[in-house]
Amino acid sequence: MTGNYIQATSGKIPVSEIGYTHSHEHLYTYATPSIAAEKPEMVLDSIDQIGEDINLFKAAGGNTIVEMTTIDYGRDVAQLNEIALKYHIHIIAAAGFNSGTFNKDFLENKEIDQVAAQLVDELQRGVGETGIKPGVLKIGTSMNVIEPWEEIGLRAIARAHLKTGVPISTHTQAGTMAVEQLDLFEDEGVHAANIVLCHLDQNADFELHRRLVERGAFLSYDSIPKPQYKTEQRSIEFIAELAKNELHTQILVGGDFSRKSYFKGYGGSIGFDYILTVFMPKLRSYLDNNDLDGARIIEDIFKENPKRAFAIREFR
Repeated sequence: MTGNYIQATSGKIPVSEIGYTHSHEHLYTYATPSIAAEKPEMVLDSIDQIGEDINLFKAAGGNTIVEMTTIDYGRDVAQLNEIALKYHIHIIAAAGFNSGTFNKDFLENKEIDQVAAQLVDELQRGVGETGIKPGVLKIGTSMNVIEPWEEIGLRAIARAHLKTGVPISTHTQAGTMAVEQLDLFEDEGVHAANIVLCHLDQNADFELHRRLVERGAFLSYDSIPKPQYKTEQRSIEFIAELAKNELHTQILVGGDFSRKSYFKGYGGSIGFDYILTVFMPKLRSYLDNNDLDGARIIEDIFKENPKRAFAIREFR
């Protein structure tokens, strides 16, 4: 069962305080040395510049952000907490790992229980000397395959979850390997209801979405603002179709902004307010025009669903 609080960088936050939420974002990250050298726009390292977008997000009604930068991609929980305190928002930081070449050096040939123990220590005591505790566990898999070291990560994440009750949110490359992830987690004893599968809006197979939701998993549609993926209309139509059977209660929404060009504070054109000021009205209009209760469904997707998805679990 889910508990009544989330673990934010600033401490335990009652779920009653959670407002409109972005389910998958990047606010502060050093990327990796090779990426930073090749693509410096993927380094997000200015609290003031990200602050412009956070203020836009807040003005549109948002107050909670799930920040999915991991240790293998340049996570800095102290800076995340500074952002949270300076701009008066809730930020959930991630423990765990990215996917593929990012997490290989951290997971290949490692003992599953040793990795799990390290994660549990971070979740219970905080990251390093900061005392800041992550509130979500992340792991990722590659395109159309789960690499051997990624399986080590999946199983370690599962075991850390079962010891701490911290929910799991995964990276699926282009929406692939979601079923296989769930199968492996369930093999470890993790129920699908404790898992968020990210980037599923990039997968155009609606029946796959239906099956995953019916198993109990949350799906994160988090490529919506990015023009290269063209998932906005698909996401609207899938949400409406799921809502006909009350299955929209397993859907989350985010932007997965990972480049300066996405943020207005860095001179980009999309902005962190896009989902709430542009996408949300489009979704509401489509729902209403299809004889669905747009207002209620909006509240579920942006507020009520995140409360359940990211609450710390209480195992009895």
